[in-house]
Amino acid sequence: MAGSEAVQWADGLLLIYSITDRRSFNLIRKAKADIQPDTPCILVGNKVDMVHLRQISSEEGEILAKDFECKFCEVSAAEHVIQVADAFHDLCREVLVARRKSKQSLLDRMLGGTRAYSRGKSDTVLPKD
Repeated sequence: MAGSEAVQWADGLLLIYSITDRRSFNLIRKAKADIQPDTPCILVGNKVDMVHLRQISSEEGEILAKDFECKFCEVSAAEHVIQVADAFHDLCREVLVARRKSKQSLLDRMLGGTRAYSRGKSDTVLPKD
């Protein structure tokens, strides 16, 4: 992560670390402070095809995902293209849900709890006095 300004504009984040690199996992852990709490995220452990070099357990990934309050999966980008696409599509779905909630919340605030305006004839088509 390149600082909080890089995260502020994002609609959603795929937080990807290598299961063979403790440093990448620690960077993701530190990034939490820079992520807006309502930004949809999915935590992805990559390189599961290199299990013999694993430094981060699946349990550690699951715990971090719970801390981030997000989904978690492990993939091999080199071998499991469909799993990578599924993670991306899951994130897209979460972004759409968050946008709908945001729009509804904005609409509720704008209406102030009153009924929606019932569209009728415009004043411009009514006869003038």
